[in-house]
Amino acid sequence: MSEPLRRMSEREFVLLMGVLTALSAMAIDITLPAFAEMRPAFGLDDDSTRLSLTVTLFLMGAGVGHLFYGPIADAVGRKPTLAGGLLLYAAAALAAALAPSLGVLYTARFVWGFAAAGPRVLTQAIVRDRFAGTAMARVMTLIQTVFFIAPITAPGIGKALVVIGSWRWVMAFGVVTSLAAVAWILRLDETLDPAHRRPLRLGPMLAGFRFVIANRTALGYTLMVTFGFGAFLAYLGSTELILSDVYDRSSWFVPYFTVAGVVAAVVALSSNRLLHRIHARQLTLGAGSAFAAVSAVLFVVTVAAGGLPPFGVWLVLFSLANAIHVAVFPSGVSLAMEPMGEMAGTAASAIGVSTWMLGSLLASFTDRAIDGSVMPIGVAYLTYTAIALACQLWARGG
Repeated sequence: MSEPLRRMSEREFVLLMGVLTALSAMAIDITLPAFAEMRPAFGLDDDSTRLSLTVTLFLMGAGVGHLFYGPIADAVGRKPTLAGGLLLYAAAALAAALAPSLGVLYTARFVWGFAAAGPRVLTQAIVRDRFAGTAMARVMTLIQTVFFIAPITAPGIGKALVVIGSWRWVMAFGVVTSLAAVAWILRLDETLDPAHRRPLRLGPMLAGFRFVIANRTALGYTLMVTFGFGAFLAYLGSTELILSDVYDRSSWFVPYFTVAGVVAAVVALSSNRLLHRIHARQLTLGAGSAFAAVSAVLFVVTVAAGGLPPFGVWLVLFSLANAIHVAVFPSGVSLAMEPMGEMAGTAASAIGVSTWMLGSLLASFTDRAIDGSVMPIGVAYLTYTAIALACQLWARGG
């Protein structure tokens, strides 16, 4: 890795970046086991899909948040911007825990997502301050390995909090994690060179976004990551309903997410090792092609079975596709940010806006269509991964 941190070891740096990145996933994954208790609490039917909107609104809030955190971080520095986002995260989690109605819960989840964009943007900007290209991809895969602490532990934590308390305890857990993160970042050095600070004015901000959009490599890989993420977000938002309503296996949810998280962490660590031998572009192309190929098989099997393939077959293909996505995402983000240089914060914002806002919108189409069949998942994965691969091939031509 690059120059040593004065107060923090390189391993602690990677661990902190991974935990900060995982806060957004934790805020989603920990709530999913609570949906069964939340439905009657808000007067919803047992098979209602309205709680999936708490995931969609969180993701859309994150998309909006990405517009602001990067330019602010480029203007005032990484640490103060990160601390502000974490404190807002704690306030929104508390509001969700105390929500008296579904409308208040929806609003709190949107603000919570807005706040969660801060750690997402800032971790990418901080890493880009120190690394670029394949070197950044290697660090990002290590961070991704730590990131999967969330899907491994969150469902179990959420289930336990529901059992010993209620769904409100699940939401309140976000207050604890964010305040702990605020204490931890006190050990982090500021990574933005004061000479590289950009004025916080609309003109320079728009110029930065235009620069990202005008760069073929950055735009192509951003779109690739966005459509791949759209498929992955559909997995997050619909798996609980598919297991409980489509396949009548609600008890599988927590163990499935735990095992899937372990597999994802192994894939991320394996990707890191591969990146010591091959360029990030090679890994991303291979993984992106495999993601599209497995998704095509998933679609064919789903169509052949009339929308309801055998559970074991569907689970294996679905899990394989999502595991491959783990290899695509960090390298894709790194390649998108490679040309951005000192505008790392603005670049992370532009990538995040596309990934989270468009990705969550794509996922919402799929989540709302789940109704006794996995056909919407099959169609979404085929479509989104094919477009993602096409965008990657276009970016490589630049």
